[in-house]
Amino acid sequence: MTVPYSRNVRPTYENFVAECPHCGASNTFNRASDLRTFQPIGLRTVKCQVCKRQFKINKDSANAAHQMLLFDCYAFIEQKQFIQCVLSVAQAYEFFFGHFLYVQLIYRAFARDNSHDPQCLNHLEKRLYERVQLLTFGPMRCLFLRLVVDNVAPASLADAKAAIDALPKGNVPLVPRQSIEGVSDDRLKALLLRLHDADADKLRNKVVHKDAYRPKADEAKRAHEQASEILHELTHRLRLGYDVNWYIGEAGR
Repeated sequence: MTVPYSRNVRPTYENFVAECPHCGASNTFNRASDLRTFQPIGLRTVKCQVCKRQFKINKDSANAAHQMLLFDCYAFIEQKQFIQCVLSVAQAYEFFFGHFLYVQLIYRAFARDNSHDPQCLNHLEKRLYERVQLLTFGPMRCLFLRLVVDNVAPASLADAKAAIDALPKGNVPLVPRQSIEGVSDDRLKALLLRLHDADADKLRNKVVHKDAYRPKADEAKRAHEQASEILHELTHRLRLGYDVNWYIGEAGR
């Protein structure tokens, strides 16, 4: 008996939502608890949570985490869950900053190294995580801006380790607008200046701190639109792929 495919699927950062082709029920499969993987689902046979019959799911998103979080915001806005939208927008920025650090300081250098030693990769990832795990939105943005403005791009694994060890241990110095204005690529400079001035973190802080602020529709939409424009263009401008395997492939292209 042929196992049918779901006709309607909606991948999100946390879940994979799919309609059962047998009974029409909407199924929410949690990536951590149900699917037990965070890799994109190329093809998977699942069981309907209502009628218990099997069907197949595919057409998952292979986007990076920050892109998936921003995509999830469309549903939050439609459902008028503006608090969740604001939280996801700020988190998308933070995921983007973190993703860039791993790409720029580890993945590209690892891809250039012929050994492709997974133990070395794990060591560098752990080392970077230990240096940035406690950093919040503001310091992470400063690290990102500083690496881009200074064009920090380790050419070897030894250089990668040195660059990670050189990251500030305490307060991360602010990056003044004058430094950003010295970037020679005009389009990249414009994006970095917009990122420098973005205030999604301030809106998020009003929501989660003692104010318990409930944002209006226009505030949530503006924050989402701004983040989508800035991060989408930076992702392409800086050639940010999905995971380390993407960069290994890129090195051979």
